[in-house]
Amino acid sequence: MILLLGIFIGVLFLTYFATKKMATLNKKMAFNKNMQVVEVLQLAQGRYLFIVKVGKQYHLLGAGKESVNYCTLLDENKLNLEVPEQKHFHEYLSYFVKGKEGNDHDEK
Repeated sequence: MILLLGIFIGVLFLTYFATKKMATLNKKMAFNKNMQVVEVLQLAQGRYLFIVKVGKQYHLLGAGKESVNYCTLLDENKLNLEVPEQKHFHEYLSYFVKGKEGNDHDEK
């Protein structure tokens, strides 16, 4: 029984490290200096709007299952490019442990 538990834990660790290695490889492959997808909006199943930064300009693209269409050049000054603050997992976990909901409403 102890041997099976040891093998199970070993497989879990190997899976964790293999997944982490694959994620770093994918991140390196996806890195591009000149093009970046800034935002994606799903309009319907299989239909999306993309804001893409090419060089220093922002472009709006529409994409379906079988096509990609150029829509327009966007004015950078009219875009809200602020990145929302990301919470860490332990912050969400502390809400559940304390019995609180994951929102910022004040209790009255």
